Amino acid sequence: MFVNQLNNFIVWKALVPKFLRTKIWKLFLRKEIIKSFRKSEDKEIIEVLNFLKKNELRIFPYNFIFKYKEQDVEVHFDKEINLKFVYLDKTKKLFFKKRWSKSRIRKAFNQLLIEQDPLSPHRYLTKNFNINENSIVADIGCAEANFSLDIIDKVKHIYLFEANNIWDKPLKSTFKKYNDKVTIVNKKLSNYDSDYTIDAGKFFKEKEINFLKIDVDGNEEEVMTGLANTIEKSTKMQIALCTYHAQNDYIKYSEYFKKHNYKVEASNGYTVFLWDKNLTFPYLRRGLIRAVK
Repeated sequence: MFVNQLNNFIVWKALVPKFLRTKIWKLFLRKEIIKSFRKSEDKEIIEVLNFLKKNELRIFPYNFIFKYKEQDVEVHFDKEINLKFVYLDKTKKLFFKKRWSKSRIRKAFNQLLIEQDPLSPHRYLTKNFNINENSIVADIGCAEANFSLDIIDKVKHIYLFEANNIWDKPLKSTFKKYNDKVTIVNKKLSNYDSDYTIDAGKFFKEKEINFLKIDVDGNEEEVMTGLANTIEKSTKMQIALCTYHAQNDYIKYSEYFKKHNYKVEASNGYTVFLWDKNLTFPYLRRGLIRAVK
């Protein structure tokens, strides 16, 4: 595409600031989406177009996002731990990376709220796709683990997988009161063991996992390969798999789950993953798959 081709030119990158390149890319992409789907009769796509005609391009092109404002996020500081945090549900402390400023935390937490809005394409749980007291959860690619902190009181156990060691102290601080219910694994879930990875098949062999939440920023194929034996042989399993990082992931993994006797549904609406430099038509991607066996 035109803008992506420009991004490959050293002079373009050197002379044009990143924020301006991003703005140009978003304007171009917005125009392309509106033009490409101008004759669509699909209600979900029409809703996206109606948003784009009145607003700038967003990853979640829906009006519900305007309920959330960064300035409403209160960031606190724990002197004992020496980390900043935000209250989740007014009682649970969600800690963040030490080097993050208050403004960055406000932005990040606000985005987390948007992602888990009931109308969001990134929403993991629904009324009919939910956890319970017998749920043993693997939160794969947990980062700050807002999802797990939100459900911790309602499940049996949670395994947190986060390869970025910078999250180690924040995660241990967040779940300090839940040591009996949480296992933190500071390795990348994969299909082999190494100093930095852990073989998912071996790890889960005796763990009785029955809920997988997978959001690994484009490393889905490696993770899914490692989880293949667990997914295919399980008789009872729920899976929330993010599919917006790559163009064909929703179709590919929907077919895979159906092949192995899972019932599959998409989350609401579409995402526009504008941070993907290879984003091309049809531009709109399903946020995630919910699969149940």
